[in-house]
Amino acid sequence: MKDLFGDLSPWGRLWLNFGVAALIAASWMSFMVGLKMTLAHALFLVILSFVAAFLPVTAEFMWQQGRKAMALVLGLLCIPLLAVEFGQHAAYTAGIRGHDMAVTRVQNVKHKGAQDNVEEVGSQIAFWTKRRADLIQQNGWTASVTADALRARMASLNLAIDQEAARGGCKQRCLARTQERDEVASRIAVLEETKTLDDRIKHATAKLEELRGKAATVEFKSSQTEHMNAFLSKAVAYFGQGELQPDAKTEEGTQLSANLAMALAGTGLPALCFFAAGLFRRARTDEPDAPIAQPTPHVARETPPKREHMRLGDAAALVAGMKAAA
Repeated sequence: MKDLFGDLSPWGRLWLNFGVAALIAASWMSFMVGLKMTLAHALFLVILSFVAAFLPVTAEFMWQQGRKAMALVLGLLCIPLLAVEFGQHAAYTAGIRGHDMAVTRVQNVKHKGAQDNVEEVGSQIAFWTKRRADLIQQNGWTASVTADALRARMASLNLAIDQEAARGGCKQRCLARTQERDEVASRIAVLEETKTLDDRIKHATAKLEELRGKAATVEFKSSQTEHMNAFLSKAVAYFGQGELQPDAKTEEGTQLSANLAMALAGTGLPALCFFAAGLFRRARTDEPDAPIAQPTPHVARETPPKREHMRLGDAAALVAGMKAAA
């Protein structure tokens, strides 16, 4: 890195840091794409991410060094490598966003189905309850008689009709018995329908409670990707077509554009940052540095010892001492 970028200015170091961070993220995405196949693919795509990120700035470095033919070759090689890198990022982005939207839609279909089941059973209960109320309102006698009692009366009416017929044909009296029998049969049918409605309502109510318990456990999933795509689709439809409700073509086109834009950014950002960092190289020099002049050490001069002057009295005493000694 130091040999490629040299001594960078503060701006250059900033772009270099951006490039390293973007490369780590981009290579991680490539690794995850490759890992869906094999570990070898994952490692290969990580290396591809590094090569695609450093190749443009390497071509620029060669150009600055005067090796323009090599710079052109490396620049041309950037095109297919960045194209492959773009494909990996597009696949990763589409996979992540598509998976999130698909899981959300399936989950919400389950949620809607559970709610629809509750609503459907509730509607049936409401219909049967209203039908039962109408039967009771139209036939006020239902509260004072049972179906079993009417069936017993039906048996006696049939017997009376048979006896009248045996006496010489079913005339006026037989006709009255027949009409009474038909009325009893009609009332039995009303009571049986009421009983059937009671059973249906009871069974449906128990089922409704069960469905409500299940529906409460089916979570509604909110997808950030779904909301983002819906917002972009509505924006395109409103500003492009003057409509608030986008059609299927607009929604799919928006989804595709978002995936491609994110993949393009993930592909080119590391290379762009490294290229920008290379523009802030400081000038190099191959001449050896001039020797630095060393300061001359300061040598303190010795001060000759001061001569002490003898006083006159001291000299006389010294001479007297010398004579006494002699």
